[in-house]
Amino acid sequence: MLPKSASNSRALLIQLARLGDLVQSLPAIEAIQERYPERPLDLLCSAPLAPVLARSHAIRRVIPWDGAQWRAWADQWTQDPAATLRTVQTYLASLDEIGYDRVYNLNQHARGILMTHLFSSHSVQAGQARQADHGMSPWARYLRQVAKERGENRVHLADAWCGMCGVRPRGRAPVLDGQEVELPEDLTAIGERKGLWIALVTGAGDSARCVSPSVWASWIREFLTQVDDGQVVLIGSGHERETGQAILEAVPTLLQGRVWDTTGRTTLTQLMTLLGRCRWVIGADTGPLHLATLVGSRALGFYFTRARVHETGPYGEGHWVYQYATQTQPDSWPIMESIELICDGRRRAAPGWTLWNSHMDRWGTFFDDGSGKKAVDLQRAAVWHSLSPTLYESVAA
Repeated sequence: MLPKSASNSRALLIQLARLGDLVQSLPAIEAIQERYPERPLDLLCSAPLAPVLARSHAIRRVIPWDGAQWRAWADQWTQDPAATLRTVQTYLASLDEIGYDRVYNLNQHARGILMTHLFSSHSVQAGQARQADHGMSPWARYLRQVAKERGENRVHLADAWCGMCGVRPRGRAPVLDGQEVELPEDLTAIGERKGLWIALVTGAGDSARCVSPSVWASWIREFLTQVDDGQVVLIGSGHERETGQAILEAVPTLLQGRVWDTTGRTTLTQLMTLLGRCRWVIGADTGPLHLATLVGSRALGFYFTRARVHETGPYGEGHWVYQYATQTQPDSWPIMESIELICDGRRRAAPGWTLWNSHMDRWGTFFDDGSGKKAVDLQRAAVWHSLSPTLYESVAA
């Protein structure tokens, strides 16, 4: 058993998912900190993503979870359990203060459950064992149902996580401080030179959600042809280097001087600097699109296959999403329509797509297609009334 800290007011939030989910956990993190300002809150997340929320004033410290290292320890355990146990114990001791009196686990899988018990104090472990007899929490069951049925849910994932943590949405989007980091020398002009700077996210964690290089090349060609001072920044990880090159090669030579290929060339903190220097960030439902909302950029999403605007649209006020009508790969794209939207503010849907704009209210973020939101308000309020009646009553009052 882990030693219990002398403090009785420390909490830990566990989020071991990908970048997009980590970013959309911040509304819950800030709501927890606002509700319990006297209780320091730590975050356990995937080690490569640890720098993302290190700037957040709502988090005391970020604990990196190295999945590869833990897998290696598991493999070593079968060969030399005593030595492996000593190694793991030494690692845990180096973290200091790991007996938390409140643990918020946003991951309903074995790793998250294991970490919940590993980092909980004795009393919390006992309490959670009793809760386990009653199954999943109401919000966890609701999210599982939503993922399975793909129904008419209008409660955003970030706000549902607030409910899971026993807090209500704050009604405003989180924003990280504007601290920049040094960029590679040949990229320093991005965002500094005059022009309308647009970042395109070339990839996605799920390959089914990737926009093809030919579509991005068509978008770039139309945009740069119409906007004399337009500049395009290609965003992506090392896995998207070939995609970035394919996009660039498909752009007319005369326009390539206004396309900046940064795929695979930036660290995570450098990526945040690049995103913050662009007025708009456009992409599928993927981590960098959500990250852009934290650094003050406006987001425009192309959502298709299993991506649904109401559940994982860009969080906050004034973002846009084109939602494809069916859960298939689109056969046409809102290229001209999206260019008009970001350049002139013209709101125009495209064949096979609906267009949604993000807003915020007392229940968090919601998306409006211009047809009115009264029914949406009632549906979201009904979910909160059913799953968190105490929080509902505090808001309604």
